[in-house]
Amino acid sequence: MQEAMERIKSELGNEAVILHTRYFKEGGFLGLFRKKYVEVTAAVDNNVYDDLATVKEETSADLAPQNREIVSDLAAMRKMMQEMSFLLGNLGEPKFPKIGQTLYHRLIKQEIDNNIAQKIVKLTIDEYSRTPLQTKEELNKIFLANLLKPIQKIRYEPAPAKQGKPRILTFIGPTGVGKTTTIAKLAAISAVMEKKKVALITVDTYRIAAVEQLKTIGDIMNVPVKVVFNPENLQECLQDMLDFDVIYIDTAGRSHKNETQVNELKEYLGSAHSDDIFLVLASTSKYQDFLDILETYQDVNITSLIFTKLDETSNYGSIYNLVYKKKHPISYFANGQNIPDDIEIAEPIKLVQMLMKE
Repeated sequence: MQEAMERIKSELGNEAVILHTRYFKEGGFLGLFRKKYVEVTAAVDNNVYDDLATVKEETSADLAPQNREIVSDLAAMRKMMQEMSFLLGNLGEPKFPKIGQTLYHRLIKQEIDNNIAQKIVKLTIDEYSRTPLQTKEELNKIFLANLLKPIQKIRYEPAPAKQGKPRILTFIGPTGVGKTTTIAKLAAISAVMEKKKVALITVDTYRIAAVEQLKTIGDIMNVPVKVVFNPENLQECLQDMLDFDVIYIDTAGRSHKNETQVNELKEYLGSAHSDDIFLVLASTSKYQDFLDILETYQDVNITSLIFTKLDETSNYGSIYNLVYKKKHPISYFANGQNIPDDIEIAEPIKLVQMLMKE
């Protein structure tokens, strides 16, 4: 055996796998003095099982008895490995009845956390088993209620208005999430529909396009737009706008991984004395990205979250996970570029309905 193993290592390398071992005797005279031999079959190709199974199907009639035995053993081994692979692949699956598995996989497909999904499905199956009216409509009704219950009280409550002072609303968040467009939508609603006296301020002097975009929007709505370059300038600007009803502050997109930029943003926030601070996030981001961004802004008193780009994804589980676990309320959902149409108040039931949509 030692000699055989050395030859296998020499010819096939250290990655070789032993597939079959057989001991037998040969030679001698009249059954005496026969020598002992060992036969070892090894392979390195991952597809060896498939190849040998094909050989068995095509040439089994021509194989010597000992080779047929080897191929038969290999086929049995291949089947056993396939069964083990299937069992390992399903090891983490919760044991629900068929109807529960369907609900569970709907949530997992939406990228809802596994523990949350199992908890919601278990509650749904338990309640459904006790209801006398066991229809698909009743199942969906119970399912929706169990999705809604943990988040239905996590709602955005605007800060109370200060007597004789404007409401100052500041928008922060990573680059490219649509802060400026979101501000334009909300400012249009305030100025055009609610007839309020609105002003816009931008501290985003990094991108010329951002300043020009906000100025264009301001011209269309007949709303003043001010550009500030440092926290002191922001304080002066706000003092000059005390007779406005609402002031929207647009900040530069900051990478949550750039500590210097984040600290600079915090200086502006300290000068703004905002009534509400909205963290704007793209719904196309991953759940871990959301957690990393929130960790960066943990020292900022974030009032609520705004999720944009809902029209660019069909998975909303990451948003649900965030609300479920971190208890941050959502104020608005934005689902397009049209101003002011593509924005709506983010009721918890709306998020659940998006998850339920097939």
